[in-house]
Amino acid sequence: MASPQLPLALKLDSDATFDNFYITGDHQLLVNQLREQAMAQGEQWIYLSGGVGRSHLLQACCHLASASGLYARYIPLADVVDYEPEALLEGSEFLDLLCLDDLDAVAGQASWERALFNCYNQMLATGARMLVASAKPLTQQGIVLADLHSRLQSFSVYLLRDSDETARLAAFQLRARLRGMTIPDAVVEYIYMRCQRDLASLFGILNTLDQVSLVEQRRLTIPFVKKVMGW
Repeated sequence: MASPQLPLALKLDSDATFDNFYITGDHQLLVNQLREQAMAQGEQWIYLSGGVGRSHLLQACCHLASASGLYARYIPLADVVDYEPEALLEGSEFLDLLCLDDLDAVAGQASWERALFNCYNQMLATGARMLVASAKPLTQQGIVLADLHSRLQSFSVYLLRDSDETARLAAFQLRARLRGMTIPDAVVEYIYMRCQRDLASLFGILNTLDQVSLVEQRRLTIPFVKKVMGW
C-alpha cells in the first residue's frame, strides 16, 4: 500500500513556548539545557523522557530557534507513523535543530529505525542538533536496530518528572495570567476539585472558559464555570 501524501507542514502550537511553561526547581537544569540546544549551543544530542509537558517543550525549542533566526523542525512521530520515514526526515541534516516526539510510536519498525539511524549519521556530519522525546525511557523502547540503539545511548538523558498538585495549580494560574484572565482562588479550587487533575485537562478547561468568557463578556465566577462546564 502506498504511503499517504506528506503533510505540507507540521504546525506548532502557538501556546507552546518557554514563557508559559511553569518551571519547578527539578526542571530548571533541563529547561536551561533545552534553551541552549535550541540556540545551537550546548549539547548536540538530547533524549527527554517522562510526563506531561514533553511535547510543549519540544515545540518551545522550535519557537525559540526560529525566533533566533535558526531552522528547526518538530515531528510528532505518533501522528506521522504511516508516512514514508525517509521522505519525512529528508533534509534534516540542514536544520539547526530536529525535534522528534513520541519515539515509542515508531520503535521496533524496521523502516523507521533505519531512517532514524541514517538521519543521525547525516546530522552528525553537518553538526545539526537532535532532540528526541518519549514517554518511555530508552531502556524500554524496544529498539531492534542495534546501531540505532547504540547511537541513542550516546544522547544526554533528561527526565521530565510528573508535576505534583502545587505545580499543576501554579502552571494553571500562570497560563491564565498570560492569557490576561483573572481567576479568583476560589474558582481555581472549584475547577480543580471537579475535573481530571492532569495538566492537559486543566489547560483544556482554561481554553474553553477563555473562549466563552470573551464571547459573553463574563467574569469567571463559580456559577459561570458551573454553567459552561455543565458541572
